[in-house]
Amino acid sequence: MAGLWIPGPPLNVARGGLINATFKTAYAIGGFTTGFGEELDAVERLDRDRGRWARVTPMPTARGNPAAAAAGERIYVFGGFIGDKPADVVEVLDPTAGAWQVRRPLPGGGRGGAAAAAVGERIYLVGGFDADDIATGATEAYDAIADVWHSVRPMPTRRGLLKLAVVGGQIYAIGGRDDNAASLPAVERYDPATDTWHAAAPMSTGRGNPGIAVAGGRIYAVGGQGAGVALRTTERYDPAADRWETLSPLLAVGRSSLSADHVVIGGRDLLIAFGGFEIVGGTPVASARVESLAL
Repeated sequence: MAGLWIPGPPLNVARGGLINATFKTAYAIGGFTTGFGEELDAVERLDRDRGRWARVTPMPTARGNPAAAAAGERIYVFGGFIGDKPADVVEVLDPTAGAWQVRRPLPGGGRGGAAAAAVGERIYLVGGFDADDIATGATEAYDAIADVWHSVRPMPTRRGLLKLAVVGGQIYAIGGRDDNAASLPAVERYDPATDTWHAAAPMSTGRGNPGIAVAGGRIYAVGGQGAGVALRTTERYDPAADRWETLSPLLAVGRSSLSADHVVIGGRDLLIAFGGFEIVGGTPVASARVESLAL
């Protein structure tokens, strides 16, 4: 892919360990300050006309590394870490009214670093770390209309700080970290219709907490935590060919625990990468950096 990552208007709140959700535009939700010093309740929304970020109603519960997904014109945020403890809280934002509500908590207790994705009115919550800091493959389906949880077949590879992507009604679980803090290249595909998991081609690089976005039926994995470094690289996955390729453009600096999304700004089709931690002298420094790549 030709082109470069281009800097754009920054987030209002620098943060790593944030999560994104897409409802008409990109949202940046929660996260941590530098060095995981403080959890954040801040929520921002991208203005697709001007490419700038605006703060919206904050979450009732500040937390880092939650999971989030949009379904039925609402944004749902699940679990995350408060201090070093995983939370079981579920909160839902009505973007039109700018109001939050509390929903039924996570089954089985707190979970941080899980991932969420919606297929229809069901949201699937996958993986994460439990109260004993153990990576899990637990997978639950949340009925957003009835506010009810259902257990489904667990993910084969136990991991947290993974991300999910949906293509063709299939859910792809991408990257993450295991109990030994090793960054994983693993990719597994879940079929909600048959409640089955299947192995998919792994990434060329293990990525903990990468930014993940879908555009044109392909999945992009941006940055993330590699083997002792914050990554600058981006990989693209073709589900039809079951193949990853590494793209040539590099992020300006390596970023871990960032988010990514596919948006159209001013008529331009863009992949954006926002927030994350930049490693400075061994310290994870919260970033407000936003970069875009033309697709």
